[in-house]
Amino acid sequence: IEPLVALARDGTAVQKENAAAALWDLSFNNADNQVAIARAGGIEPLVALVRDGTNAQKEKAAGALRNLAVNNADNQVAIVDAGGIEPLVALVRDGTAAQKQEAAGALWNLAFDNADNQVAIANAGGIEPLVALVCDGTAAQKERAAGALANLAANADNQVAIANAGGIEPLVALFCNGTDAQKERAASALCSLTVDNADHQVAIANA
Repeated sequence: IEPLVALARDGTAVQKENAAAALWDLSFNNADNQVAIARAGGIEPLVALVRDGTNAQKEKAAGALRNLAVNNADNQVAIVDAGGIEPLVALVRDGTAAQKQEAAGALWNLAFDNADNQVAIANAGGIEPLVALVCDGTAAQKERAAGALANLAANADNQVAIANAGGIEPLVALFCNGTDAQKERAASALCSLTVDNADHQVAIANA
């Protein structure tokens, strides 16, 4: 892991891309590797690639950050402390299709059960591009964006922001017409949006 982190930080363009891809793979569904990559200093160079890398580097680094944030509260904090939210939001808004997919997944995981990150993602302008993906994204983009919105909606201010961004109608459409996975994420988001919010309950019923 340490040599891969070194390449992600200091290698040539191709080396950085391949190292980010390897860290992406190593961190998939492996809690020990998630911890080891972070301890080896892997988060900072991955964030740097998301921010300033080539298109391929950005995609692979965003995928690695997505995996590193899964069920790991320390990594969630470390990614944010390294400045990861703003470049991930930028990818969701303006990236390639693959970048949008991975960045939305990263925001989904960063927002899970983390109130500070939920606020930070909203403050970085993350809600509007996530709603846009639920409206017009690919199948995978829609699922991940809906998952991110579900986690963000644990925050009352975010509930209002999601509704104001036009999020209710596409989430209802996804719940009605999406794949099973999309329906699950959309249902979770809609449920979160209704907590202690009578206006949203009415809006969802009318949608």
